[in-house]
This record gives sequence, structure tokens and C-alpha cells, in this order.
Amino acid sequence: MASRKEQKEQARAARVAQEQAAADKAQRTRRMQIFGGVIAIAAIAIVVVIVISSSNSTTPTGAHPGIQQGHTKTELVNKVETLLHGIDQSGTTLGNPHAKVTMEYFGDLECPICQEFTLNIFPQFIADQVRPGHVKVVYRSMCTATCDGKRSLTLQQQQFNSQQTAAYAAGMQNRFWQYTELFYHQQQTEGTGYADDSFLTGLANQIPGFDVSKWQTDRKDPSLLDTVNADQAYAQKAGLPGTPSLIMKGPRGEELVNNGNFPSYSDLASAVNSVS
Repeated sequence: MASRKEQKEQARAARVAQEQAAADKAQRTRRMQIFGGVIAIAAIAIVVVIVISSSNSTTPTGAHPGIQQGHTKTELVNKVETLLHGIDQSGTTLGNPHAKVTMEYFGDLECPICQEFTLNIFPQFIADQVRPGHVKVVYRSMCTATCDGKRSLTLQQQQFNSQQTAAYAAGMQNRFWQYTELFYHQQQTEGTGYADDSFLTGLANQIPGFDVSKWQTDRKDPSLLDTVNADQAYAQKAGLPGTPSLIMKGPRGEELVNNGNFPSYSDLASAVNSVS
């Protein structure tokens, strides 16, 4: 049997062991808390990077929000003129009027996806399919981004009608595609009401050799609004999923190219071959 002294020593050893175990547990807890905090901070940092990257990725190469001036304006205007130089235009039609394939491009000038398509995919299509005379492109209006619910229905429709007829009025001087390209390159945030008369007139003033005074008069032509309304009725009847919606038509039928998905150049080329 242990002596009283030995019992005291054993009790003391047991107490020290318990205290050490408690200290070790507390230290592990603190480490886990610190580690968890580091992980949380890292996770937040990753989310921030992703958000920033995503925000940056939504701005297509060549976009310059707002009416540009000086050197940037000159570069932009020259870029658009080079893209379209020498290609037939008539109203909203771009390309050889006798081309056996027609691509109908349903768009909204405030649509950021239309902007991305127009700036990043469309130039190659123009170079490879439109300029050689294989395809002509006909633009039609469909209210999507402008009719985003951020303002009253009346304001949305007024904005849409104003900007689309402004482009169609440029088509009365066979400069529709210059006007549209300049709009997409300088597009701003949808739903903010930026496309006011000052913005629309600023685009018209950028087109070389353009009669802005005639354009201002032509904008009031009621037949332009009739065309916008007819385009929208056509799109609704066809059940188009959004903008851009691209319909390829040719001797062998017609095909909705993208059906709500973002169109690649290979999608367009494949559709041209399919209907040719």
C-alpha cells in the first residue's frame, strides 16, 4: 500500500498531467481558429479575384464606354471604316444584295452580349463571309437589355425606339452599320438611360462624310418606328430566346444558329454551309 507521501506525489502528477492536457487542447483550438481564419480570408480573397476577373472579362476587347474624343475616337472610327470599307450597304442590310445566304441578326443596341459578339466574332464573319459576297446580313430589332425592368415600361420602350430608329435613320444614308458598330464599341451600362439624344447625336457626328442634319430629320420618319415594331413582332412570333439571335437562311432552308447560346465563328460558318 502506498504511503501518504507517495499518494500526494501521484495526485500531484495526475493534476500536472491534466493541466498539460488542457493546455495542449487549448493550443490546438487556437491553432484551428487561426487556420480557419486564414482559410476564410483566403476564400474571401479568391472570391474577390474571381469577381474582379469576371467583371473585367465582360468588357470586350476594343470597347470604350462613352462617346470618345481625340486619339481614341480617331482610332475607333478608322477601325470601323476599315472593317466596312467597300462592302455594299442598303438600309439595315450589309453585303452583296445577291448573296445566296442571308443572316438575320436580331439585336438590341444596349445588349452587352450583342456587343461582345459584334466586337469579337462578327469582324471575322464579315471578312470571311460577307466581304467575299457569300452572305449578306440584315439587322432586326428586339428589345432585351433595354427592356430590363429597371425603369418603367414606357421609359424602356421610348429609349429602345429612340436608339433603334436613330440607327435606322443612319441606314437612310447607307451608314447603318457604321452607326451600329460605333454604338456597340461605345456602349455603356444597360438600364442607366445613357443613350439620350446627346449620346445618339455624338455617334452620328463620328461618322465620316455623314449628313447629321439630314439624319436628325430622318429620325422623325414614322416608317422607321413601324420597322422597329415589325421586327419585334417577327421576333416574338418566331419565339426567339434573346439577343443576339442569328437566323441563317439559304437555298437549303433556314437555321437558328445559336438558340440562346453565345455564337462562335464556327457556329456561323457551319450554319452557312448547312443552308447553302
